[in-house]
Amino acid sequence: MGVTSQRSVKQHCAITNKLSQTHFKICDTIQTIVLRVALGLPIWTPNIVLLKIAGLSEKFKRLAIHFFIKRVANGVHSPLFRQSSNPCIQFNKKDQEAFGGLLADLNITSDQIITLPNILDVLHNDICEIHLTSFGFQDKAQPTFMIKALFEETISEEFQDYFIIATDASKSHTYTSIAGTSNLRSFSFRIHTIISIFTAEALTICQAIDDLSVPDSDLLILTDSFSVLQALRNLSIKSPKFVLRLAHKILLRDKFNQKIALVWTPGHSSITWNERADSLAKNVTESDLYIEWIAVEDICSFYSNFSIQKPIENFRNSKYLEILGDLPSILFLHLG
Repeated sequence: MGVTSQRSVKQHCAITNKLSQTHFKICDTIQTIVLRVALGLPIWTPNIVLLKIAGLSEKFKRLAIHFFIKRVANGVHSPLFRQSSNPCIQFNKKDQEAFGGLLADLNITSDQIITLPNILDVLHNDICEIHLTSFGFQDKAQPTFMIKALFEETISEEFQDYFIIATDASKSHTYTSIAGTSNLRSFSFRIHTIISIFTAEALTICQAIDDLSVPDSDLLILTDSFSVLQALRNLSIKSPKFVLRLAHKILLRDKFNQKIALVWTPGHSSITWNERADSLAKNVTESDLYIEWIAVEDICSFYSNFSIQKPIENFRNSKYLEILGDLPSILFLHLG
């Protein structure tokens, strides 16, 4: 890194003033390697050109936006938004405006983003019973009438005293929706259109636990989302934040002395519970309530798919000396 770029970084990042020259060179090397890998540039690219291209590259801006969005979703676990009078890291003005513009373009606010719960308990406890292949009716290769008969037999033998809740989600060109039903009541809500069906299925279970569970009863939750239950069974620090949020909600419910069993039920197999939930989700209209949830993973996916990337070749073929000037911020963090 040249003298000019070092000064630029120091103006944006006060922590570098506390580093020894040796440590600063190590950080300098790491940063330039990361930039070259992210932008796909050869190792011989001069640092000053590297930084200029990074500032103009849509690809790098997208990666930076992903970083900030994920920090928002980490909530109090992120130093970027740590809840204190003097947070240790803040956006600089330029990046705050860019981030706010992105959320506005997607018609969302940061308050809608599903944040990371306290995951220590979640990762070190078995949150509940999860049945993916435990019962005969879960073999979808069987005829529909057999699946239905085996399901009813299993419920009467294994879950006789459980309160049953069925959940489902639907995604069409018009709406993304979630629904849940029990023998006492039901719900159906619209959610943000960029939410994936995988996220929607997990959020449906969250909502069902809040809206449909009853006191002093063990809960049997039926879902046709194999992937959500599989994600819950294989929790890790890298699990999607909305899956960790669901796991945390289940664990909290378990502390009220309620057992929860999550059971995968094959869709479109004439199981009455599934059919009721599926119908509710598919029949959502503009008049149904809207739930302001959104998962960070869906924001990043949507942004990646629809952002316009400028090919690196445009920069390689341009006259660098004509476009160089003041180095861009490259979305540096400003430390307060």
